[in-house]
Amino acid sequence: MREITIRQVERTNVIILIIGSLAIFVATRDYMALFSFAVASGIVTINFRLLKKIIENLLIKQTISKNDLFIRIPLKFLILIGAIAIVLLYGNVRIIYFLIGLSTVFISILISQFRPVLNPHTERNVNNGT
Repeated sequence: MREITIRQVERTNVIILIIGSLAIFVATRDYMALFSFAVASGIVTINFRLLKKIIENLLIKQTISKNDLFIRIPLKFLILIGAIAIVLLYGNVRIIYFLIGLSTVFISILISQFRPVLNPHTERNVNNGT
């Protein structure tokens, strides 16, 4: 497997958010399906970005304190679970499209990983330096 960057995953995730929202709206003509997918994908994108910032800060400091490990990271996940719970309880969402939206980070990681397989010419140029 080749190494991918967080930036590639973020860009792919935003592209999936936009294309997926358009595709769901065109396929269903349902605003609630569009809303469900877009909100879930947005929540996961923001969560991924916050996790990236926490990890970058930990790498910059070169030390991991108990505050970071036992408070900041679990707090971020509690906020994520809280946001999902609020949307599910108070929002009129379509569950299937919401779950598809929650899986966009996983899909973007897979796409970023398999991109050289789909376009082997760019990988060959990187390896040969041309």
